[in-house]
Amino acid sequence: MALVRRIARPLLAAPFIYEGVRTAQRPEREIDVYPEAFEAVDSALAKSSTPDFVDVRTIIRVSGAVAAGAGVLYATNRCPRAAAAALLLTTSVGWAGRKKVWELRGEELLQEVQSILTDAGLLGGVLLAVVDHEGRPSLGYQVNKFVETSQKRAAAKQRELEKKAGSTQRDLQKKAGKAQKRAKATAGSAQKQLASQRG
Repeated sequence: MALVRRIARPLLAAPFIYEGVRTAQRPEREIDVYPEAFEAVDSALAKSSTPDFVDVRTIIRVSGAVAAGAGVLYATNRCPRAAAAALLLTTSVGWAGRKKVWELRGEELLQEVQSILTDAGLLGGVLLAVVDHEGRPSLGYQVNKFVETSQKRAAAKQRELEKKAGSTQRDLQKKAGKAQKRAKATAGSAQKQLASQRG
């Protein structure tokens, strides 16, 4: 299975790296797909308190760079689940700028549907990558196991302390009994000595 992952990861990451680099270099091609949406976002950013250098072009460029970087991380098996989650996020953002399929006709419609299906397949692969544990248990399972083990250790320690406390109490009772017997014996011998002196 490890060999399959070594082959599959670069194959799955390649389109994201390629598209990410292209988007980072030429963000206009994303804007041209659905300019109205990007213009609305740009005007909203201009009205907000964000710095002047933050515009739609910068956001798309950063998104492309993040996708390319995450693709490289995923392909090289460094933080694969986090990288896959970043790929999923950047790809989902890209879907917002899709052409309206219902407005297209003929060859353009076929190309857009094919592109959507290809992207959907890539998204499916990335979703699988996000939940892939590589045979290792998930973080949630590890936390639960740690809590369970800690509780068992605490219960064992408590039983051990209770046992020690019980044995200490028994030892104290035995010592107290012995001391009492000694005190009685000493008192008895002292009474005998007094009685012999009087007699």
